[in-house]
Amino acid sequence: MPWGGGYMSTPNGWISVILGLIILVVLVFAFYQVNKTLNEFKVEIERLKNALEETRKNTEEVRRKLEEV
Repeated sequence: MPWGGGYMSTPNGWISVILGLIILVVLVFAFYQVNKTLNEFKVEIERLKNALEETRKNTEEVRRKLEEV
């Protein structure tokens, strides 16, 4: 056995395992980033909804005041 025993694998085998682990880490990191970005978008959309609702209320108040005049 040129590589020194039954438990040792060929260097190509180890390279494949290491590349597989690197790809797995990259995929997990990408999933985390996408999830984080989506949560930020949810927060921003909620802020925009609140601002729109507030603007709607203000518009209705102005409309009522104009109708009184």
